[in-house]
Amino acid sequence: MNEKRNRSDEPNLSLSLKTPIEYESVKRIPTLEEAINLELKNGQVDPNVNLKKFRRTISNRLSAQRSRMRRTEYIDELKKEAKDLEDTIAFVGRKIENEKDNKKKLQLENQMLRVQLDSITNKSNLLTVQTEELKVDLKRLKEPADAQEDEEHMDMDQYLNFDNMNFSPPKNDDI
Repeated sequence: MNEKRNRSDEPNLSLSLKTPIEYESVKRIPTLEEAINLELKNGQVDPNVNLKKFRRTISNRLSAQRSRMRRTEYIDELKKEAKDLEDTIAFVGRKIENEKDNKKKLQLENQMLRVQLDSITNKSNLLTVQTEELKVDLKRLKEPADAQEDEEHMDMDQYLNFDNMNFSPPKNDDI
């Protein structure tokens, strides 16, 4: 049970609300010299501290701060990209649904047009067959009429056949 840390054992952390101007200054990471001067001026630095060790400590802090800042910027960029991709997915998803609906409509229209084409083709074939039947009937009906007409013409030809008639005056050999 002693392994658990009590909240009272934690150091007191003071949270400060920073104004945007202060936040911008927080985003700017000071140079090593600025950080050392700031720490010496405001911090509680032991005057007997080794200056090389102190510089290395400040340098490590600044490096860690830059690293955290880069990581935060990277995470923010990834979040932005993720949101952009989610928006793209939503847009493309709607577009896909619209295209599926259009495809169904076009398939139905195509099916209706095929039925109409089949109907028109069947009517055309039926009319072609009827036309052929009528031609045969017409030809059949014309044959007796032609034969009868031929007979009528033959009868008329007999009356109008002037070839057998002799129009020249009779020859008198006696004269």
